[in-house]
Parts: sequence; C-alpha cells; structure tokens
Amino acid sequence: MAPFELAVCGTMVLLIISVFKYALASQRPKDFPPGPPCLPIIGNLHQIPLRKGFLRWQEWGKEYGNIIGFKLGPKNAVVLNSYRHVKELFDKRGAKYSSRPESYVNGELLCPNEIHILFASYGPKWRALRKAVQMFLNAKAVDALHPLQVAESTQTMCDLLDEPSNYYDHIRRYSTAVILASVFGQRGASFQSPKVQALYRVEDRFTVILEPGATPPVDAFGFLKYIPEFLSPWKIEAREIRKEQSLLYHTLLNETKDRIQRKISPPCFMQKVIEDQEKNNFTPEQMAYLGGITMEAGSDTTSSTLLAFVLAMAQHPEILKQAQKEVDRVCGIDRSPNFDDIEKLEYVHCCMQEASTGIVKTLRWRPIAPGGIPHMLTEDDSYEGYFIPKGTIVFYNAWAIHMDEGEYDSPEKFEPARWLNNKFGCKSTADIDDDHRRTTYSFGAGRRVCSGQRLAQNSLMLNMAKMVWLFDIRPDSLESLDMDIGSGFTDGIIVAPKKVPIQFVPRSNQHARIIRDELQGSQDLFATYE
Repeated sequence: MAPFELAVCGTMVLLIISVFKYALASQRPKDFPPGPPCLPIIGNLHQIPLRKGFLRWQEWGKEYGNIIGFKLGPKNAVVLNSYRHVKELFDKRGAKYSSRPESYVNGELLCPNEIHILFASYGPKWRALRKAVQMFLNAKAVDALHPLQVAESTQTMCDLLDEPSNYYDHIRRYSTAVILASVFGQRGASFQSPKVQALYRVEDRFTVILEPGATPPVDAFGFLKYIPEFLSPWKIEAREIRKEQSLLYHTLLNETKDRIQRKISPPCFMQKVIEDQEKNNFTPEQMAYLGGITMEAGSDTTSSTLLAFVLAMAQHPEILKQAQKEVDRVCGIDRSPNFDDIEKLEYVHCCMQEASTGIVKTLRWRPIAPGGIPHMLTEDDSYEGYFIPKGTIVFYNAWAIHMDEGEYDSPEKFEPARWLNNKFGCKSTADIDDDHRRTTYSFGAGRRVCSGQRLAQNSLMLNMAKMVWLFDIRPDSLESLDMDIGSGFTDGIIVAPKKVPIQFVPRSNQHARIIRDELQGSQDLFATYE
C-alpha cells in the first residue's frame, strides 16, 4: 500500500475512533439526574441558548424537577433550581463542590496561571487570594469607608440634579469611584474619566464573553482550540480583553506604588498588599489582578443593583411614596440620610432586600448573576439517589431559585412588604426556620460566596435612602419600562437593566439646596484622593 493510502487509512481510523469516543462520552451516566434527551456527540449543546441560558434551565425545571442533568458534549453538567439542593451540595459538601471547571477561554486566553480569584481552582492559590481579599473586606475595614461612601453618594445625588438624563452613567460612576478610592487610593470624579471608562469598557466585554454560549464549546471538544485565529474571532476578542484588562490593572498598581513612594496616597487596600508582597509570595501580576478584580467585582454588582432599584421605583410610585414617608419621618427635610439612619429605615431596607444586595438578604427580584458561576465536582458523589460523577460542572440557577412559586407569592412582582417580619421574604408555609438557608444566591454559595456583601449593602442602603429622600422618580411613560429579564436586561454573567428614559425630579428646592451644601462639605475628603 502506498504511503499516501496508508496516511488516508490512518486518518480515517483515527477519525472513526474519535467519533466513537465522543459518542460514548456524550451518553448520560447511569443514575444521573433527569434531564432532556441528548444527541450523540453534542449532547444537549444544541438546546442551550447563546444568551441567558438560565431561562432555558428554568423551563427544564418545570419538566424534569429542580435538579437537572444534561450533557455539554462529553462533559456532564447539572443545574440546581432549588435552594435546598444548593444548600446541601454547595454549603454542606463544600469540600467537593468548590472548584471551577477547567476552561480554555478563562484559563489560557483571559486569566492564565489562576490569577483571577473568581476562576481559580479550589486550592492554595485561591486560598491566598481569598485571604487577602477578606483582609480588605472585614467588617472593621469596610465600615471605615463610611465617610467615603457618604461623600461619593452625595456627589451622585448632585450629578442626578444637574444631569438627570445621564442617570445611568452617574450611578455607574458611584460604584466605581468608591472601589477605585478604597482599593487603589485614587479618585474617579467623573464617568468620563479615563480610568472609569477603561474599567467599564473592559468589564462589559469580559462579562459577555464569559457567558455560557458566548464562545464555541472548546472545553467539550478540545480540537476547537487549534482552529486558527483568523477563523476564530472569539479568540481575538479574548486576547484583546486580556491585553486591555492587564494594562489597566498594572497601570493602576504602578500609579498606586508611585503615590505611596511620594507619600501622597491615602490608606487603601493595595497599600497593604504591596507591603505584604514578600510574605504572601505574590507576583506583580497577581497583585495587579487582585486589585483589579476587587474593583471590577464591586463596580458592576453595585451599579447593576442600583439601576434595577431605579427601574422598580419608576414602575411603582406607591412603593416610592411609602419609602419617602419613612425617610421623612427619620430625617426630616433639613438633612439627607446618613449611616446613623440606616437601621431605622426598615421599609427602605425591605426595598433593598427585594431588589438589591446585602449581607444575607437581597437580590431576589432581579439577581445580578442570574445563571450563577459554575462549580466543578472534584470527586464522585451521590445525592437523593442520583449519581454525580467527578468532573461534573454544577450550575446554581439563582434566577429559578428566586422565581420559585413554591417559595414566594407572585415571585415576578416587586414587593418589598414580603420581607416585613419574614427574614426570607418567602411564603409562610416555606421552611423559614432552616438555619442553612440563604436569602439570596446572587453572590454565590458555599465556600466561594462573595466576600464583599457588607460593603455593597452599605453603598446600596445609603444611595437608596438619599435617592428617595431627594427625588420623585418617574418614567417618561410606563410603556418605556421593560422589566423583562430576557429583553430589558443586558447579556453576560452579570446583568443590568438596559437604559430607558427616567425622570429624577427634586422634591423641593430645599431638598436640592441641602444636598448641594452637603457636597461642599466633602471637598476636603475628595482632595486626599486626587
């Protein structure tokens, strides 16, 4: 047989073996959780939308139950649509369920060498990064940021007075400014400032490319990684994001180092990281990404939640009026709310619990990460008679959990009163005495739950209280409000309302004058970050 014929025969044999291998691997394991029928080789990949896959998982839950097994090509995957399953697997069995799936896009193109704490596997590198972040986000350190949060929220209210049509940018600036100052000791005075613009530009691209379906199933079919870049625009996009992200984070780190050396930097998180570099054995890249990731996590989540709150207030004037009545009773009209008032604002706190983020009770109505961040099982496990093999990718569907009609009355409705005298906001017949139950799963679960919830709660309560004290919030028209998570919110692993016309009308000239006077009192604090 000629060499060419031998080569052709060999190639055919390898192709047949590969097809047979993938066909076997795409079959459902024995005793796997129920789920949709799968096709040979591709499994259920053809049934998962490129955007907002959590909505399909919610549909599957109605047919197959709240724990669903499916196939991503040869990869096993499970979705948890009930808090009870998340509690049992992620919280109680965290040692098995706390790692991340191996990812070519995350691990090689975007964040090599496990520099990103969100995607690092469960192990020593992740623990070191987590320890450093928790040092910054402990209760004492977070509460020391109260003056900064008051000053930045006051500027945001004045920005809304001056340019109400740009509310979307003003709110996004606030969350970035607080994190930029507290992490890097630098000021973000305007949404148009280069650093704020750079962060949101790279973050918007980053969250979109990370959504399941945004790139080909390269982790299921490894040969896809070898397709040339000119045929793989997603590779080009990932490398551009990596380059832009790295440049931003290293620039911020180097500027902070320079400010510290010149003794003009206020105390900030990165100052401590720089001082402890040798002790923690962090590389310059790990340090840059530790600061950048902390900033990105606090920016998107807080601003997305505040924007959802604005949308809810515009749609529900009766809820806004009730919140204003409470704030007026506590603060009067001679000053805006501050941190001393927060514990007295029970109804505003209920609004936050319904629409936003906090230590334990929030983000029910519009969770910011509705599809969750996937975990990976590191050893075989059995649960409720099902077998879940090692390596299974496990998603917790925060959207389905928060929209569970068995747990909540009219879950799609924005109803802060559900939280009055009910720490979970659930039906009276639900298991409200469950010590292991969380009130939200928007910030993760188990050992990878987000560490920054206290900081976020402080920002949200302060801004929501000041906003309802100062403004009547109205839509241009009710028809312009798109509250649907599918059409009215952005794509990506972090979602936010799309911008719609909203009116911010000051409740009186006196309210406006007071907030401007309070802003003048913040100028000395701002100067320390310039």
